[in-house]
Amino acid sequence: MTDEEVWNFPPRDLSLSAQKIHVWRANLEESEERVQDLLKVLSLDERNRADRFRFEHHRNHFIVGRGILRSLLSSYLHIAPEALKFSYGERGKPELINLPNSDNNHQKLHFNLAHSQGLALYAIGDRPVGIDLEQIRSVSDLEALTRRFFSASEYTAISALSAQQQPTAFFRYWTCKEAYLKATGEGLAKLKELEISLSSQLLSSPSTQFVNVPTGTIADWHLQELVPATGFVGAIVTTGQNLEIDRWQF
Repeated sequence: MTDEEVWNFPPRDLSLSAQKIHVWRANLEESEERVQDLLKVLSLDERNRADRFRFEHHRNHFIVGRGILRSLLSSYLHIAPEALKFSYGERGKPELINLPNSDNNHQKLHFNLAHSQGLALYAIGDRPVGIDLEQIRSVSDLEALTRRFFSASEYTAISALSAQQQPTAFFRYWTCKEAYLKATGEGLAKLKELEISLSSQLLSSPSTQFVNVPTGTIADWHLQELVPATGFVGAIVTTGQNLEIDRWQF
């Protein structure tokens, strides 16, 4: 697998231009003291959601993940993290709602988040965006899942690989598809209609591309794979073309 990308520490002044998307990487493994500090900025609804987790490490990951989201958004909007308010789409995607003294900048700010095994990614921009992340691992029903959710050409491409190569290819396809669905708000029923051509290697040229999309045209969407850490794959999808993606370490 290709080495992970370079994730830089951010500048002090966070600003987004029209052609930029910021992607943040964060570790969700934090001390109990840090967890309690982040818990204080969460809403009552978020605290109640945290309390519903059966296992403490899942609860802590949720608290840290949402606390970091609030911290990031507050840096762009210059609003206290605890003052941020969210609404949720029918599939649970959070969006900012009207905020006092925000000069309506929140209406221009789009974001999405994903996490896997203690690692989180956040995408922030001025346009609809979806991001996904998975740790590469063995999948017991990989063949059945591929047949169910992937196109015929994608199924054929994965089947032609060795058993050792198949999990990486599966999760590369999956994160690209999931990022698209999160950007559009569409459900899993669209997975098979969404067809992707993977690059031969991660981050190689020619890059991974859409072959067919359920909504609009291929030219409407920008797809880019990510390598957030060794053993992980990710993808970001947003509207428009010729975008620059900055990668920041939280």
